Amino acid sequence: MKKIQVNILKAGLAYDKPIYIDKENIFVDAYEPIKPSDLERLNKWNITELETDGQPAKPKTKSAYDEPEGIEREEILKAKELFIRASVIFDEIEEFMKKGVVTLNEAYGTITSENPYQISILRNLAEELAALLNNNPECFMNIYYIEMEKSLYKHLMYSAVFGAQLGKALDFSQPKIIELVFSIFLMDIGMMLLPPAIRDNSEKLTPEEKVQLQAHPLKGYQLLTQKVKVKTNIAQVAIEHQEHFDGSGYPRKLKGKEISEFARIAMIADSYSALLEEKSYRAKKVPYNAMREILSLGIYNYDPDFMKQFLNRHSIYPVGSLVELSDGSKGIIVTASAEKPMRPIVHILRLPDGSIPEQNIFLHLLYRTHFFVVSPIDIGTLGTTYKDELQRIISKA
Repeated sequence: MKKIQVNILKAGLAYDKPIYIDKENIFVDAYEPIKPSDLERLNKWNITELETDGQPAKPKTKSAYDEPEGIEREEILKAKELFIRASVIFDEIEEFMKKGVVTLNEAYGTITSENPYQISILRNLAEELAALLNNNPECFMNIYYIEMEKSLYKHLMYSAVFGAQLGKALDFSQPKIIELVFSIFLMDIGMMLLPPAIRDNSEKLTPEEKVQLQAHPLKGYQLLTQKVKVKTNIAQVAIEHQEHFDGSGYPRKLKGKEISEFARIAMIADSYSALLEEKSYRAKKVPYNAMREILSLGIYNYDPDFMKQFLNRHSIYPVGSLVELSDGSKGIIVTASAEKPMRPIVHILRLPDGSIPEQNIFLHLLYRTHFFVVSPIDIGTLGTTYKDELQRIISKA
């Protein structure tokens, strides 16, 4: 790229290629006119040189809905393909998640009874989850919008999905991801050994009830090792998933890497899943707000390296979540860059006037820099169902 001396730039000037402050930061996009405030920023920062591959050109402001070109188009097409592939199998994923809830319900009931249980049934469920994720990395992007009754088993299915996604981000082998998912499925078995009044209590616990609740990890570990006879690394997640990285958790006040690898992953998945669920004292959180809250706790509760990978995998605006843009349009997150999480690719569901676009519009905010995400929204804002929106996208693909 060639150098441009800042002292020759004037307001209103544009180039046919982006102008860069450095290789990571765009100063103005292609054909975007330089504003007086842009020049003021350069002077304030004492920047004397910029770089570009372009030539001076007639300025034009790129509309959000212009056809993408070059690298922008290539990145959108790649993201669109993954998104459509995941959207097409929404019904399959919904069926799998509901089947998993039933399977876990039966497993927990049998394991905590006097009857024998074939643990390979849960192992097979873990293998199926891992295979789905391996075949389609974004296949679980929409699970937030699957309608299921609140239950411990729904929570475990969510947690297993998020744990598997983090395991994949950490480059775990397929057998290791299966082991991780299997361990998360079993991590709350100790809850079934508590009195129902404590297990199902939605109010603030008394000090005595809290002591009983905090015994559930140990109870679960003992059951898994003595009756079910699973491997130690599986049972460890049951006894350690309520520990905190800073040592403030329970039951043993383990700290840092004293906590097993699987349990450190399960802690993150467990917490994020809980935030997405409705509680007696609050509504369920949209993915953006859940991610913000878990990040605020991260410095105390979670392995920082795993937390970074979790954020990179999901982004602050997770794939499949809904947002409103600065022009009043509303859309669904298609993909996000770990390096630029605030500049995702968005599929436009509603134009600024509230109408439905006639054709699919995929907007890459990394290149359409005069647009930005204003806030997360939920599906009720659109007056429709998530499944209907996906079907509309698929029909236009």
